[in-house]
Amino acid sequence: MKVHGMKSVLKYALIALIVSGTASALYGDTVVATYQPAGVQTPNTTNLCAGTSACWVGEQTFDASSAKPTPGAFPTVVSSGTVTGSISGTYSGTYSISVANEYGGAGGTGYFATVSNNSYTLKLTTSSTIPGVNYFGLWFSALDNGNDLKFYETVGGVETLLYDFTPKLFSTLVGACSGSNAFCGNPTTGGTFKGQDSTEQFAFLNFFDTTGYFDEIVFTETTGAGFESDNHTVAYLDPPNPSGTVIGATPEPGSLALLSTGVLALMNLKRRFVAKG
Repeated sequence: MKVHGMKSVLKYALIALIVSGTASALYGDTVVATYQPAGVQTPNTTNLCAGTSACWVGEQTFDASSAKPTPGAFPTVVSSGTVTGSISGTYSGTYSISVANEYGGAGGTGYFATVSNNSYTLKLTTSSTIPGVNYFGLWFSALDNGNDLKFYETVGGVETLLYDFTPKLFSTLVGACSGSNAFCGNPTTGGTFKGQDSTEQFAFLNFFDTTGYFDEIVFTETTGAGFESDNHTVAYLDPPNPSGTVIGATPEPGSLALLSTGVLALMNLKRRFVAKG
């Protein structure tokens, strides 16, 4: 009976730790962030659709004109399986469409989206048999510590933050820009921008929601620099199979401290029960 009592106390103590925020990831979906090899600026649709029974992929390249995209369906890149319909997007907020330069513009041509000291939002909707959006990819160019990307879902009028790709993750993305880092500097070949902006990282990133869907993405630049991106790609994947190299996240110092405190509390509880029994 004493052993059973100890297990019960430990169980409820663990639940308390989870509720208190040590396992705060449980409050959002499981989102896996990955990156493609150096130099890649477009989505790998073959990998995205591999092993799926249904796959719909659309892409906004910003190359139609220098004007901001009008609300509507993403141009279809791939549609396979039993899925029908499309994914539509509406961009809003303080951002601009810039002509390709050393900081952005996949392929060294066309245009790209950028925001400075502000944010903009991409709202997503689906039609027909597509139940939701569980993938987003983009060419992150000229990465800096002010870039921030948040994923939300709204259910019953309540908006929930599912995942926050913070600037703290950038430092561990592909390494610092020193020596011969292939991810640093504009990778565009055949143009005038290749190798420029060599102190910042360029990479195509993927975000897979493996447990649900998101319907809003917020792009924020927290400094006077720019958040440049191109080739915004949305998809419904059944199932969503993460591809690319996984980006590891380091726990916040506060979470580590809370976790340490919780572990010590559980150990002390165990000692007390052992001493009594």
